[in-house]
Amino acid sequence: MSSQEPRLKPLARGTLLIASVCLLVLTSACSNSDGDQEKTNEKKPKGLSATKVCDASITGQAAQDLRKLTSADAFEQTGEVTLKSVAEKLKSSSSIVRSACEIYLPDADSPAIQIDFSRPTEYPTRSSFESSNANEWTVFPIGRHARVSGSGADIYFSCPAKSKDIPDLVHGNLRSSRSSLSKKDTDLAKISILNSVSRNLAHSLGCSEESQLPEKVPASSERWTKH
Repeated sequence: MSSQEPRLKPLARGTLLIASVCLLVLTSACSNSDGDQEKTNEKKPKGLSATKVCDASITGQAAQDLRKLTSADAFEQTGEVTLKSVAEKLKSSSSIVRSACEIYLPDADSPAIQIDFSRPTEYPTRSSFESSNANEWTVFPIGRHARVSGSGADIYFSCPAKSKDIPDLVHGNLRSSRSSLSKKDTDLAKISILNSVSRNLAHSLGCSEESQLPEKVPASSERWTKH
């Protein structure tokens, strides 16, 4: 045993040296990996993307319009929005479903965009416009009636209800906070966002065909202005 002992000591020292070098390399690699991960996380925007808010109902061009309208890439919302729950209420009730979707900019106290839905008995006419507070409506040829004014957007679309006592009309109303909007605030962007959410709601209600809400909003058909 004693004759082998001198050969074991150098081997042990070599093994220890190799283990130390390996540990140093691994530690360095881990440190760099953590640093790179931190830098990656810093670059990622906080919050939800435009296609994730409102139960992922804002898609395609509408998602681009939301980013353009708010000059933001990330958003927040209070609670979990489900269009199925909104649809269930509208199937059996004519009451207003308030705050069906609220979109906040990060760290904001009030929503940049808020959308409500209800079942009114009729859609606006030219005579009702004359008696409203708006000075101008931009009208779009979608649904039964669609318009944009300075305070937001409205879409009325056909959708049969379970009960004959409930109107077969659904009204989507979008209100926007001007302080949260960019200088690129456009009528088309507002109606595009509301149309996308309304289309998905119509699908949940089972009235996609009756709603006559296209995937992409066409140009405005007319402008109602008070003289």
